[in-house]
Amino acid sequence: MHTERIVMYDAWDMETPEVPPHSRLFNLRPLGFGTGLVESLTSYFSRLAEAHSVSPGALEKHEMLKLGAGQRNMFSCCRVNARLRAFTSGINGIGSLAAKFASALGQLTARTDLQYLTMLPWKALFPTTMLMRGVAAWCPVCLSSWEQAGKPIYVPLLWTLEVVKFCPYHRHPLRLTCPHCGLAQPLIGQCSRVGFCTRCRRWLGVDSGKDDARRYSVVHQETPEWEVWVATQLTELIEAGFHNPPLLTTEHLTRLVRLGTELEGLSGFARILGVSTTALTQWRLGAKHPVLPVYLRLARVFQVTLTDLLSGKVSAEQRQALDLGGIPFWRTLHARRRPHFDNLKASEQIEQALSELPPRSLRGFAMRTGYHAATLRKHFPNQCMAIQERFREAQAASTKQRHAQKVVEFRQIAQQLHEESIHLCVNAVLKRMSRPKSLEYSIAREVLADVQREILANRKPARK
Repeated sequence: MHTERIVMYDAWDMETPEVPPHSRLFNLRPLGFGTGLVESLTSYFSRLAEAHSVSPGALEKHEMLKLGAGQRNMFSCCRVNARLRAFTSGINGIGSLAAKFASALGQLTARTDLQYLTMLPWKALFPTTMLMRGVAAWCPVCLSSWEQAGKPIYVPLLWTLEVVKFCPYHRHPLRLTCPHCGLAQPLIGQCSRVGFCTRCRRWLGVDSGKDDARRYSVVHQETPEWEVWVATQLTELIEAGFHNPPLLTTEHLTRLVRLGTELEGLSGFARILGVSTTALTQWRLGAKHPVLPVYLRLARVFQVTLTDLLSGKVSAEQRQALDLGGIPFWRTLHARRRPHFDNLKASEQIEQALSELPPRSLRGFAMRTGYHAATLRKHFPNQCMAIQERFREAQAASTKQRHAQKVVEFRQIAQQLHEESIHLCVNAVLKRMSRPKSLEYSIAREVLADVQREILANRKPARK
């Protein structure tokens, strides 16, 4: 007698699954997310452009501008200078530019966590002064080790902070200039590629040992021990930002500053922090917030980590003394002073510019000599007007010469077409020019009419 075997199958769910909407761009995951070496937003933007096989400039033009992020020709103002901040230096910061870029890239990639690639989690505590770099910085040891291990190359947010001078893992100073061409790098360029020089296109993961760091830094570099401690504190702070910790209140900061002034005196505590007594008084009154280098010194003198200080975990009532060991004394935190304006030297340079051929523009002269155009106009108004007038005349003469050359070329092509028995029309001639249609149509029509009249005049009368 045969028995039938009953086979049980799993039930199928025939309901249509909910598919999330597709993002316009790749949902690229930021590197180092959740750690102190999280990728910066400028680095993420460059890698996203590379993933789509386009340049950062093309991605910004065709996608970001539609969402109100960036500005036209924002890469044309990538100044590699310590004092003159480029437009792109604020992308990793705490301002509206960082918020707009994070929001726009979030919409394009369907990611909601891109604000952690900037300093926006700590926006309420930091002024913009002395926060972000104006030029790119990198650890060549990190880049070379990532390349050898086959890991992706990127720029951590840590390297974009002005106060970070050393790599906390390799205890190696960060480089600010290309080891091959010796030029500083913008944070992001129109055609930049992460890990390569934007000028000579060569690999940045090598160290020549020569670097003009002071020229491109606002905050002076201190001892290696201090700089490594600073880099370690900022690494922990960036990692803590992922957990949305409570922020230091104004009242809490006021009590800490008052404690320091009571223990060391107003002028003594101001000297330890490297600031003026006026700034210290404003912090005591809660009128302003200190800059990031001051927060670091406060954490050091109170023997706490920077993360604990900015999270409000330090109690002024439990502190009876300050730890002054290892703090760089007598170092002010203000930016480098501008070099003294040498009136005599500038006068000689501007007189030489008035005799240069071809004439330069005032802007070109200012960029070459390092002066500001407003400063030149203030001290040498007549000479500046003369430079501008010479440049305008030279430009007008050059334009007139190019126009004449185009007319001559147009006439030659028209004569050639006539000899080839081709019907003469304006467009037919314009298309054969070295730069097609570079001559204005109304002018080309008049020139062609002159050529046709000359052809008729040169025709011999037919014999009877």
